[in-house]
Amino acid sequence: MNARQNPLTKFEEFVQGLIEGPFARLFPSRLEPVELMHKLERAMNDNTLLQGEGRRLAPNTYDIYLSIKDHQGLSSTQSMLIRDWQNDLVEVARHRHYTLRTVPVIRLHADSSLHPGSVRIETSMGSDGQGAGDMHTQALSAEQLAQLQAQLPKGQPGIVSGALPDPRGAPRGSNPNLPPVSTPIPPARLIIRMPQGGHQNYPVEKAIINIGRQLSNDIIVEDKRVSRYHAQIKYQVDGQFVIYDLGSTNGITINNTPHMRQHVLRNGDKFTIGSYDFHFERR
Repeated sequence: MNARQNPLTKFEEFVQGLIEGPFARLFPSRLEPVELMHKLERAMNDNTLLQGEGRRLAPNTYDIYLSIKDHQGLSSTQSMLIRDWQNDLVEVARHRHYTLRTVPVIRLHADSSLHPGSVRIETSMGSDGQGAGDMHTQALSAEQLAQLQAQLPKGQPGIVSGALPDPRGAPRGSNPNLPPVSTPIPPARLIIRMPQGGHQNYPVEKAIINIGRQLSNDIIVEDKRVSRYHAQIKYQVDGQFVIYDLGSTNGITINNTPHMRQHVLRNGDKFTIGSYDFHFERR
């Protein structure tokens, strides 16, 4: 059974294809893992199935098709990236109250028909394999998470042991891009200066902070120049906060330098997204 896409979503994808297709061929660039993560989130959101009582079933199999060049570029870190993307998709499902049958299965494929920078993602609804029915990511306990992982066949492509997230919100296992559960996030905050005047204090209290125009972001920037998913601040295992541009249209200006892709945030750093100014403080 295929999910029905919102007509507006189809139109957005059509326009995006018109814009990105020619530019990807004329100006091929290195495909960033964070861009693929954003595309996976969009694929999950666009392909949910409406179930009874308003619940939505999210796809749990994601086949990513890349150009041969991009596939080779990601091959050395493929296992690590898949763990990170799996954790991210489970967090998205939990945040949006989607139902997942299993841990997301993610597979990378090389496609000779694709140009560098081009991506195609196909999703499907896999079976849990045990007849246990669907499980709500919002309601999973630690024991249920362990049972869910145990249901997966050994050696299944895309599934890496230790990739399930902890119910307390931080990922478990050996994900090198996020801190261990036992590592507290150091005191930090963002002082946000609004375009209409005044400012707001935002304490950084979790490992990932998403910034953009979409209402599902942690920090919503109401500016038409800002992309729906514009930027992300991630606390790394090395104890640093890093801000990433998520492939936005207008980029991030950091310490007066425009169009930066990523930056390790230091106490006192300033960055601008749209008409909002951010001041980073860390004690």
